Amino acid sequence: MFFGLALLVPVYAIVQFMPWAAYFPAAFQALPALPPDVIRPDSLSVMPGASLLGAIRAVGFLVFLILVIEVGTMPERIHRLGLWLMLGILLHGLFGLVSLRLLDDYSFWGTKDVYQGMLTGTFVNRNSIATFLGFGLVLGVAYAMTRAHQATLAEPDRGYKTFLTAKRLEILGLWLVIVLLAVCILLTQSRMGLVATGLGAFVTFIVLRVTFKTSAKRILLEAGAAILFLLLGLIPYVGAGVVERAIFTLAQSSDRLSVYLQSWGMIQDRPLTGFGYDAFAPAFELYRADPLVADRYVDLAHNTYLTLWAEQGFIIGSIPMILIGWAVIMIIGRLRSNEGDVAMNAAALGVIALGASHSLFDFSLEMPANVYCFLLIIGLAIARPRISNGATDKAVEIPGGDTALPGRGRGAA
Repeated sequence: MFFGLALLVPVYAIVQFMPWAAYFPAAFQALPALPPDVIRPDSLSVMPGASLLGAIRAVGFLVFLILVIEVGTMPERIHRLGLWLMLGILLHGLFGLVSLRLLDDYSFWGTKDVYQGMLTGTFVNRNSIATFLGFGLVLGVAYAMTRAHQATLAEPDRGYKTFLTAKRLEILGLWLVIVLLAVCILLTQSRMGLVATGLGAFVTFIVLRVTFKTSAKRILLEAGAAILFLLLGLIPYVGAGVVERAIFTLAQSSDRLSVYLQSWGMIQDRPLTGFGYDAFAPAFELYRADPLVADRYVDLAHNTYLTLWAEQGFIIGSIPMILIGWAVIMIIGRLRSNEGDVAMNAAALGVIALGASHSLFDFSLEMPANVYCFLLIIGLAIARPRISNGATDKAVEIPGGDTALPGRGRGAA
């Protein structure tokens, strides 16, 4: 049922592409404000070709998610894949850091026309890479906290003689990864990227602390220490740009608010059918009005929710949000029943919080690189491990210290 609901998105994009507009009641189309010479009169999409390509891309996302879930049926793979993904994201961040600081703001795409002096790395947009790096940071928090908890259970005596054990050096390495990614995010100067990543990391932190039955006092002390480290240890040294941009947020938000209001006007004209998957840019040009009359081309709503509703209407456009909510319920259920990899489950909830909040003010989850990364994390979290060892009830050890028994608790199919 989950995938059947998801499949409605590309199927409806094809419906928008096809010359079937005449079969829809006029009340569904609601096109009195649009001149007939600028749209294909027999199609619901104002750019049919883009809608067809969007449908193909959406099917690609769905197939990728199915493959991830199939891979995730092997418990030992889940933890390892998440770790490799975190390290891969770290390499992207380090490349961006080297490009900015040592290679005179080098970019793969040639001389930068925008975002000079800001870390963009292998991306074009600072907000998109901030979301990407944020995914890695959330994974790092999940792995560091889980390993630390396991080390505490295995070595309750925290004497100095056992401080530099292999496990604790690994934990220190994970926290170093988190700090490096935080530095990279600050250097993007993405305001919402920083806030959304902080929210995602906080959700992961709370989920794990509740799962590990940590006292409220300790949770408050650790959260306070993390905030102090960010405010006093990182932002004063590498976060001047993002602080300056945050100060002028209200003054710089007038155009963004106008885009939101005019996008909402589009949605009201076609609340059920939308203007076509991936067709926001040409549709918005038909509505653009004061004060957005400068030469600047507006091709994105800077709000993924508004984009989905403008392109596919309220019903189909709401399906991605419904699916994310469904995934949240499944992941919480797995945490409560002690199934799967706890680090990946907590990271998935943090990543969802990050993506959902950043999507309110930007388009990071409209970038395929971020979508694939997002789906990989969510898919590994919702995959139900399949453990087959014959008639015996032999425990299966999952990397990171967890164990699973067939049909019992963690890892039950």
